[in-house]
Amino acid sequence: MAEIVALARAIDLAEAAIAARLPIAEAGKGHHLFGRRSIGAWLAAATGSRTARAGERVTLARQLPRLPHTARLFASGRLSYGYAATIASATRHLDDAETELAEPILVQLAQASASTVEDVARAGHTIIETIDPDGRLARAAAKTERQHLTISDTADGMGRLRGLLDPELKMQLKTWLEPLAVKTDSTDLRSRPRRMADALAIRLSQGGRRTVMHVSVTEQTLTGQSEEPAFLEDGTAVPAEDARRMAYTAELRRVLRDADGIMRDFGRARRLASADQREAILAMYRTCREGCDVPAYLAEIDHIEPWYPTGRTDLDNLAPLCAADNKWKSRHPDRVEVIDQGDGTVSMRFHRYSKLRPRRWTDRQ
Repeated sequence: MAEIVALARAIDLAEAAIAARLPIAEAGKGHHLFGRRSIGAWLAAATGSRTARAGERVTLARQLPRLPHTARLFASGRLSYGYAATIASATRHLDDAETELAEPILVQLAQASASTVEDVARAGHTIIETIDPDGRLARAAAKTERQHLTISDTADGMGRLRGLLDPELKMQLKTWLEPLAVKTDSTDLRSRPRRMADALAIRLSQGGRRTVMHVSVTEQTLTGQSEEPAFLEDGTAVPAEDARRMAYTAELRRVLRDADGIMRDFGRARRLASADQREAILAMYRTCREGCDVPAYLAEIDHIEPWYPTGRTDLDNLAPLCAADNKWKSRHPDRVEVIDQGDGTVSMRFHRYSKLRPRRWTDRQ
């Protein structure tokens, strides 16, 4: 750990040297020789860094001449790159007189043993709001104008989300997802990003009331006679096991095609768990399984004994299970223990370690 800290300090000194040279390179218009529109664009390409990181370095280099205390401490290794970059970012919209007043406050906070980079950033925002309260709405509007969101397809059929959200939308999304992204118990080994993705799945499902998504699957796959995959609208293959799990709470339509693949007939849509059954389940259960705090109204209605091959859609065979746990249960049925509560309800206990062998539903019978 001492070696890590020493290496980090060496990196900070190298960053200080880079910051000292960037203004010289920018003044000489050297980036034009490489066909780049700005020194930041050249720096990102030349060093293989992210555009945001290159922009942060350029902002620091431009602001250091106006920040003598920060520059001196940064160059001597007594102030880390993170603190120096945060101070530079906090003062970049202030004039010289305002910066002269703000810098000592921020430097003193940065050198306090209990402070963090986030503390310095918040202090910088407070200074700006105090100096320019009338510009608050303009700055907020500018942030909203910058927000964007894209969903792109990867080569294996997954989706990549990239974007930037204004503070209000960011907080709305975080407060929407974070209560459902906590660890369920000590055996929950999911990373935080994975838990956030699972929380998004729970919120979007809204207890099984999903948006429309078409999945094409054969009858043989649904009944377990075949392991042929199902297919999404864009052609992405879905494993047979996942297709059967998705079908448990979906509307099923029979589609007949002729020898040329032309659609000839639709069967009547039906839902495996009725609205009345769902209301009854919500009256009986408050949350998902044991150890999971997802409210029952946000969970899916799951078959305790799998619908295939012999499970029935009766109230005593239904229980709430959130989307993430439903998927895990369908893939590890031999590691789910079902416990009768004696009041018409059951508790499902997940054993995430394969060496544990819980009782199966048939044993319970």
